[in-house]
Amino acid sequence: MRRGDLESAGINVPVLATVCAGPLPQPGNWALRLEKLGLDVITTGAPVDDPVAVATAAVAVPFRPVMAWPGDASVELLVEAGARIVATDDPVPSGAYAFTVDEAMVVPISADAPAENANDVAREVLAAARGGQASSIWVAAPDLSTVPEDIVEAKLEAMCEGTRMARLWLSKQQSDPD
Repeated sequence: MRRGDLESAGINVPVLATVCAGPLPQPGNWALRLEKLGLDVITTGAPVDDPVAVATAAVAVPFRPVMAWPGDASVELLVEAGARIVATDDPVPSGAYAFTVDEAMVVPISADAPAENANDVAREVLAAARGGQASSIWVAAPDLSTVPEDIVEAKLEAMCEGTRMARLWLSKQQSDPD
């Protein structure tokens, strides 16, 4: 994560921001569900986005950044529709962030059942944070498109709760190192 690029685009995400870095089961009305589960960055859950789906997600969840997967769609149209983050290695318009293939990520959940335990997720996230700069790491879910929706929700909930626990631990270490 390039914090300077995010700041320049006016995008605010917490340290160890949570995001789905792959598609989710379709159809799923994922924008609202992801917000309720606690993800920091919202997606449509589709493997490839179009401006209508992005606009729908941006309206449904106006206070979280929306990330789009362009496929053949115009990056400019996706940004105009409300995408603040675009998964691309190509340049993005001003006010947007390019989520590139070289992003630093920890993927603490798998596409296998059952859902992970939040404590195990927290340990994995903390290990990654200790190995690098926590403020530059995305906590990402993989492609979960073939996983049943109830298990996807349980996995994403564990990812968000484990990340929250990791953030609290890091915060405590900064304010009370002894």
